[in-house]
Amino acid sequence: MPSSIAPMTGHLDMALTQFAKRFVQNGLISDVLAPRVPVGRQTDKYWIFGREDQELTEQQLRATGAPAQRIRRSLSTDSYFCRSHALAADIADEDRASYSDAGDLEQDSTQALMAKLLLQKEDELATMLTDTAQITNNVTLAGANQWSDFGNSTPGIDVETAKDQIRLAGVEANTMVVGGAVFRYLKNHPAIKASFQYVQRGSLNQADLAAYFGVDQFLIARGVKVTGGVGGFIWGKHALLAYASASPSREDISAVKSFVWDSAPGTAGGIGVVTGRNAEPTAKADIVGVDFYYQQKITAVETIYLIKNAVA
Repeated sequence: MPSSIAPMTGHLDMALTQFAKRFVQNGLISDVLAPRVPVGRQTDKYWIFGREDQELTEQQLRATGAPAQRIRRSLSTDSYFCRSHALAADIADEDRASYSDAGDLEQDSTQALMAKLLLQKEDELATMLTDTAQITNNVTLAGANQWSDFGNSTPGIDVETAKDQIRLAGVEANTMVVGGAVFRYLKNHPAIKASFQYVQRGSLNQADLAAYFGVDQFLIARGVKVTGGVGGFIWGKHALLAYASASPSREDISAVKSFVWDSAPGTAGGIGVVTGRNAEPTAKADIVGVDFYYQQKITAVETIYLIKNAVA
């Protein structure tokens, strides 16, 4: 970025914005489990339909000359609010001069900022979806029932129990999410390996486990965050089953959605990268800022099931 940009005159950098939108951090699954739904306003309401389609309360037998009983679908609303999640970084002129042979400092700074925003998004989702106060369909495993107990646990039956609960909402669970520790135990679980003994050699992979559990997507959540200098896995030792629409909209019953204000000012598709010169001339530095307007929200709690402490 040219250092001749006047102080206090930032501008939307479309090239860096497109770079930020393309960037995806490895091991994060929030955009798959909570698909992005573009919205035209920062805050608005969305409709929630009742479950009358599953009820048989009406009198369907009609006498000659009598009118048919009328039905009416109940409607309620909820709302979203897409907040700006934003971070900025300084690029000192001295750093630019030293970095010139190593790569593009603007792109690297943008990637670092976007990575932190996506990590925060992942952590927000994991915190929400592993909270039994919010996820009412849940079970907490302990002792011999945990999948790390190869001799006694029954992961296949536990998952079918979860899928049966989600079926009550009229959809089939198509997504399973596990933490990295859970994946390690599942791919080595004797009951699961026995299902592949005549067709599979070596270690089981994600596709094998998707087939075993009967889901379209088997996601391994490998996101890591560092707290107090110590790294830990964001999703812990849990597993969950959910329904996530392949074509998300405000009307479908995906368990979770990411509402994204795609026309937010200073952004393209809800994500913006602003560059400018530091207002203090003696700082001799440019500024790169990234922001992302979104809210992740549980939109159909009936279509998600949490298996807490799946392994020890």
